[in-house]
Amino acid sequence: MIRPLAQLGSAWRRFWFEPQQSSTLALFRICFGLLVVGWTLSLIPTLFDFFGADGVAPGSFEDYPGDWGLVPNPAGGPILLLLFAALLLASVALTVGLFTRVAAIVVWAGVLSFEHANTLIGNSGDGLIRNLAFYLMFAPSGIALSMDRLRRSRSAGGTLDGGFWTFPDTAPWVLRLIQIQLSVGYLSAVWHKIQSELWRGGTAVSYAMRLEDIHRFPIPGFITQSTMLVEALTFGTLALELSLGILVWNRAARPWVMTFGVLMHLMIDYSILIGFFSLAMFVTYLAFLPAETATRLILATRDRVRERIRRRRPPPVESGSVGDRARA
Repeated sequence: MIRPLAQLGSAWRRFWFEPQQSSTLALFRICFGLLVVGWTLSLIPTLFDFFGADGVAPGSFEDYPGDWGLVPNPAGGPILLLLFAALLLASVALTVGLFTRVAAIVVWAGVLSFEHANTLIGNSGDGLIRNLAFYLMFAPSGIALSMDRLRRSRSAGGTLDGGFWTFPDTAPWVLRLIQIQLSVGYLSAVWHKIQSELWRGGTAVSYAMRLEDIHRFPIPGFITQSTMLVEALTFGTLALELSLGILVWNRAARPWVMTFGVLMHLMIDYSILIGFFSLAMFVTYLAFLPAETATRLILATRDRVRERIRRRRPPPVESGSVGDRARA
């Protein structure tokens, strides 16, 4: 009895705390930072319409329990611009890894505040971004591929190659939380969908394809009018999401189910306006990238960029060649 419990405890500690290279965490931080930069910039066209004093339904959400934030509703122009600028600067700082922990906290507070300031305009993609920002606050995400890492390396007398392009080991417990978020999200989606008669009857995708006011591109009629294709897409979506929620933990099956998951989200994003949901899911997928693979990918990309820069540089002028041509 004691031995199985000891093995279980050892497996638990390995899962959450066994050190691994920080390359996956660094890559996740950079991609997530770019995602939040895009999300923040997307607020510009409707910033005052959705959150300003003269916007839609000003002040109608201030009494909702739990909907607290830094953006008042309604918000005056100066305070709104200040908070927007703070979120944008923090998202850029998070991307490059400058004062990373503080930047992650500001990003989480900023995304949550704008989301709560007007609850009519959010979607599940916004909620996922908010959750990922929350996890990242607790991670040492500036430990590698960051300006913070570069500053520490230079202050210690190290070189760029010796400090910036190294990936110190760290406990992966934050990445594990993100992985669990992905798995539970898919399983929860399946559970809620099967409660609906539309999904059990195989017609749910047909309804989604007919919501023309939120279509990005038109859906061919032979798809929406085919009972067989609609049922295949409906039940196929349930099967794929169930597989993603379970088989993503299997190393052999993971590349296959995640590839089909990417294709599914690309199809959804092609047909329906769903904001940043698909991009947020792709960033979440990075949490499952093995550290060894992430390291090879990062260093290979670095080497390719360096090689391209080297090839574009003009060849060095040999000593004395200019003077020889002048005398000639």
